[in-house]
Amino acid sequence: MAFVVNGAEWRFDGWSRTDIINSIEKVLDRIMVARERNEKIWIGDDFQTRPMLDVQDLWGLFFSEDSILLPRELGHEVAAWLARAPRYADENLPEGMLEAIEIGVDTEPQEVNIDLAWAHHNVRTGFAVACLGITRSGIHKTKSSIAEVPVHWVHDETSNRCFWRDAIDVEHDSAETLERLSSHAFPDLYFPPGVWHGLNDLSNGYLPLRIEIRKYLAVLNDYGYWIFTFPPPALDPNDTVEHDVNAHPTNQIIERRFSGFNVTMAPEKPDVRSSELSRAAREITVEGRVLYCEWHGKLEGHQNRLHIHPPIPESDDKVVIAIFHKHL
Repeated sequence: MAFVVNGAEWRFDGWSRTDIINSIEKVLDRIMVARERNEKIWIGDDFQTRPMLDVQDLWGLFFSEDSILLPRELGHEVAAWLARAPRYADENLPEGMLEAIEIGVDTEPQEVNIDLAWAHHNVRTGFAVACLGITRSGIHKTKSSIAEVPVHWVHDETSNRCFWRDAIDVEHDSAETLERLSSHAFPDLYFPPGVWHGLNDLSNGYLPLRIEIRKYLAVLNDYGYWIFTFPPPALDPNDTVEHDVNAHPTNQIIERRFSGFNVTMAPEKPDVRSSELSRAAREITVEGRVLYCEWHGKLEGHQNRLHIHPPIPESDDKVVIAIFHKHL
């Protein structure tokens, strides 16, 4: 599960110097994010030698006297990336790749593209691989002589999260798959050690609730910090109402904000906190700090709960996914 650079997109004829620089810088930004998240980005063997502007190859763009000469410091950044970039040629090839390297995208004719074939055939055989796009973004239909499958192009954080969340399905959604891909699909959530064992405590386990669980995780990842911290009275991130920067949202405001995203979250009643046994069941420790995780999502009306805690410095200001349980 990772990305491949589609070298065919690195063709800059007709581009302005500024557009080329901006596009390469954006790719390098994505590479830095991927490195921080331990996500692999493969390159093809011909990436550094294929023509990218007229007859100029990648290095000619930066260091040739008769090229448009992009900034050399940018060339050094590219060189630092490529010096340790893995080659997909060193991996086991997915079944069918050698037989079908002509790939079409959407309505485009099929053409030889080994980089894209690497993504296409991996997805076709159940391994999530996306193209790291330099211009293209989102999900696109790819077609070979064997099959037609959707492939993600990642160009920014939105398309990146979309890829990883779909990867859970590509790699056969299960509790184990969710645990393995969670930090990539939901990078703004904090998952303490052992939290995934709680999936076994849900009524009938993870699978019957998998869609609901992933919906809650997506909302908490994408909007949880805003919901818990943005000053009232705004109920939606797009609200333009005036707010008091020093005010904190009430529990009622927080509940209404969650409801706006079609999830049901609520704090425990005061008598739960006052009961030593009940309180202890909802406590976890994060970086030495004991958290009472009273906020809980109702995965079903009468049972199955997801307990969380608002962002704290010890969780790097991420919402804490604390406990999965049938009912504490």
